[in-house]
Amino acid sequence: MRLALALVLGLSAAHAQMCVPVRILPVGSVSGTLDNSSCLLPDGTSYASYRLDLPTRGQFQINLTAANASLILRDGTGAGIASGTSIQRAVEAGSYTLLVNAPTPGGGPAAYSVQTAFTAETGMMCTSFPNAGLNQATAGTLGASGCIAPDGTPYEGYFVTTLGSGTLTVSVSSPDFTPALTVRDDDGYPLGSDAAQVSVAVDGDNQYEIVVAGTAAQTGSYQLTTSFVPDDSETCRPMKTFTDSGSDSASITADSCTTTIPQSSDLTYYNYYNFTVPAAGLADVTASSTDFGATLSLLDDGGNVLAIDTLGSGPNQSEIRMQLSPGNYTAQVISSISAGGAYQFSYQFTAGPPQPCVPVAANPGDALAGSLGASSCRTSLGLADLYSFTLAAAGTLNISLNAIGFSSLLAIRDAKDNLVVSYQDVEGLGVSALTADLPAGTYTIVAAAASGSGGYQVTPQFTAHAITPCSYVQALDINGGYIQKLGPGSCRGGNGQPVDLYQFTLPSDGVVAAFMTSSEVDGFLTLVDSAGNFLRSDDNSYAVNDPLIVQFLSAGTYQLAARAAGSTVGGYYEVDLRTVPGPRPPFCASRGQLAVGGSINGTLTVAACQYIDGTFAGLYQMVLASDTTIDLRLDSSDFDAYLVLLDAKGNVVDQDDDSGGGTNARLNELLAAGTYYVVAKPFSGYTSVGGYTLSLAGQ
Repeated sequence: MRLALALVLGLSAAHAQMCVPVRILPVGSVSGTLDNSSCLLPDGTSYASYRLDLPTRGQFQINLTAANASLILRDGTGAGIASGTSIQRAVEAGSYTLLVNAPTPGGGPAAYSVQTAFTAETGMMCTSFPNAGLNQATAGTLGASGCIAPDGTPYEGYFVTTLGSGTLTVSVSSPDFTPALTVRDDDGYPLGSDAAQVSVAVDGDNQYEIVVAGTAAQTGSYQLTTSFVPDDSETCRPMKTFTDSGSDSASITADSCTTTIPQSSDLTYYNYYNFTVPAAGLADVTASSTDFGATLSLLDDGGNVLAIDTLGSGPNQSEIRMQLSPGNYTAQVISSISAGGAYQFSYQFTAGPPQPCVPVAANPGDALAGSLGASSCRTSLGLADLYSFTLAAAGTLNISLNAIGFSSLLAIRDAKDNLVVSYQDVEGLGVSALTADLPAGTYTIVAAAASGSGGYQVTPQFTAHAITPCSYVQALDINGGYIQKLGPGSCRGGNGQPVDLYQFTLPSDGVVAAFMTSSEVDGFLTLVDSAGNFLRSDDNSYAVNDPLIVQFLSAGTYQLAARAAGSTVGGYYEVDLRTVPGPRPPFCASRGQLAVGGSINGTLTVAACQYIDGTFAGLYQMVLASDTTIDLRLDSSDFDAYLVLLDAKGNVVDQDDDSGGGTNARLNELLAAGTYYVVAKPFSGYTSVGGYTLSLAGQ
């Protein structure tokens, strides 16, 4: 599988045995009880944690029924974005963590019930599907995610990632509708379809998509089951499967599992182990080797990465200690070199409730020294020590972390363990530093190791002063831009970092595209309405570090907040707006019908569909009354044309780049009678827009 050799995001707890969230559906309910077996936040209050995966953006509502508890909603970075007993707000596609939290430490058992509801924004494509494991049973609800096929029928999607080659079998059943089950490859082509079960041959180290739909515009509950059988010749297999504590001595060799490192052709070699946790308790997994640097990765039965450790237990050993719920898990032992070598693996399990990690009380100015190792707290940021402090007044907090022997990461969290801001020593210099302007309150300093272990010293310094309210908002033309320097002269945002505010007024309804580009700042944009209500946010849709927000807006006044995605020393950047006035466009719904013998002249603008590959596109319906040999062409002098042909359910039928001569696209083939959808788009990039001609001949 594609290994997540990076920080694990979205599991934003900070205690010795980080509790793993349970998946909750966008539309559904869950109930439970907070008691002395629950996980604890650093303030001593109990909580239950849930993971929410949203394939597209929309409006999310959560209602809590409980005598004495509240909700906390966190984004994928661990930052708190909403709280209360009822939450209703716009959300982007992605993964979120929902906490049900008791108000005070040491309270008695408290029963609760959570109800979720989600309404997807119309005309959007779904991309951020939840993961499904190779051997997993999961319940779902058709229509809950708001994903819509080109023909207007709802569907639910899942990604499944293979380790080795073999046969993947997917089964679905429903008491409410007649299912239509499809397995697609990573290019979107269907490999198999059926009403109940699909078995397909799959390659190792590849991602596939499972699609559950109805035969009509149906909705309802269903049960999805996956199972995988390796090929007889496949050497990528579990080394052992543990139902109790155990160990193994083995080697990583040329016959071990492999995965391609992203953005390269290099291979990483690894072995893996499966184990079943019978009850709630502490899992202690270790891997040691003198032949290579071992990295441990722990995954749940859905293939979600729960934790990663690289040499956190010393120069030759990695270790993950984590509180787990009953279920099936996988541990991967990853070699730092292609040659691999011998290693020792151990899995130990102890049933029992989670043991909280209590922060050490500290004051600004204290010299805080410690050492990170296997017995340290396991947080979402890695092995960590926690220090709690209270600011009696607002001011500037400066923190430095000097590490010996590990790649350091420094974070500030609020009293409820929500991330405020963080900084990672990505260059491996052993030094991390944070500066944040914060209001009075209680905070936690997290001194963490992204990889490795060893000693450190943290030095916090605080200067009290009033935080000046932001009194200046830069006016922005609806088809203009502004170059600004983010830094000391900027306002201060909720994370204590610089932020610049911009205001624009739409005289009429229209689509607005907001860009933030910079070679110095990893940008982040937030869009709010005139009342300050959150509408949209983005980090890197336009480019690696450049955000893009495209949104249909009613006439009125709006604000953009431009900041860095994390901590920053600032730098120059540019904010630009482009506006297309008019009624709400179809976006990724059909723009109209392309008839045989007809042609369409169109223009791709920011008001077009944001296609799944990061390009603007136009979609058109194509109806063939009988079997037809089509000659479909897309010509453009403004961009490198690319054609995608979909069936009514969104499966890729065919695609082409340059068969039309030059940079024009052409599809010439025999198609069965039916309804299809043509995607007219550039080869790559949101920067490619302009005019085009789409034509269809047939015989």
